[in-house]
Amino acid sequence: MLAGARGLLRAGLLKEPLLHFLLLGSLIFAIHAAVSPSVSKDKLIEVPPEVRQSTIELFESTNQRKPTSEELARLLDVWILNEITYREALAQGLDKGDEMIRERIMQKMRLLVFGNVTVNEPTEAELRQWFEARREGYDIPDILSFFELPIGGPEGEAEAKSILRQIEAGDEPEEVRLRAHIFANRPRKSLEAAFGKPFVEQLTALPIGRWHMLQSPAGWHIVRFDSIVPGRAVPLHEVETQVISDWKDDRGRALGTAIIRDMGKSYVIRRNES
Repeated sequence: MLAGARGLLRAGLLKEPLLHFLLLGSLIFAIHAAVSPSVSKDKLIEVPPEVRQSTIELFESTNQRKPTSEELARLLDVWILNEITYREALAQGLDKGDEMIRERIMQKMRLLVFGNVTVNEPTEAELRQWFEARREGYDIPDILSFFELPIGGPEGEAEAKSILRQIEAGDEPEEVRLRAHIFANRPRKSLEAAFGKPFVEQLTALPIGRWHMLQSPAGWHIVRFDSIVPGRAVPLHEVETQVISDWKDDRGRALGTAIIRDMGKSYVIRRNES
């Protein structure tokens, strides 16, 4: 190409604007081909903009905030793993005799991969370390009981104060009583997920059997805290059989996921983060 360009230069043809454009285009194409070799469609996995957006929207609706870059990366990683699973299922002909329903085809591949995973018995150290990292799922939680009357709208605080006075005087209207919710024998964690941890901490600090106003991210509430049964930490030996089973399930998922990730090495993956 350079030799040809020198020949054109000697002939004075490089002064032509059209020729400049053609030579520049050829150079850009050559550079792009060198640094970005073509990838066959079946070996390219790209995260579509609509998948990225729907993932963000789903996270926001569940958590009332945008995901961090790390959280979004983990969620998109799940989508990529599913896409790898689907592509590999098609490559192995697992769609034969199926009705081409994507989730069912992926499930066939998962069964094939995870069904061939061998999980050995955990050592005592492995089991204890795994258990301690997840002991919240095995400890017996605090159990709470209370009444709650939700108050919404821009005038929520003023309305809550007015209704609280009515309740304390014993002359609240029937409509108020019908709006009250009974939360009986609920685990603390489930209440923290519903109302927020600060709300539950304030609730458990209230005197038993008296009506009070509390605020959560959802608005104002009139509550009456009735009881708490304290939880306790559970020693490993009490739940060892269940923990071993859970450890094996978790280990099997990790090994199966590693196999799928290894399959993904044959693909070019583009997250299109810009």
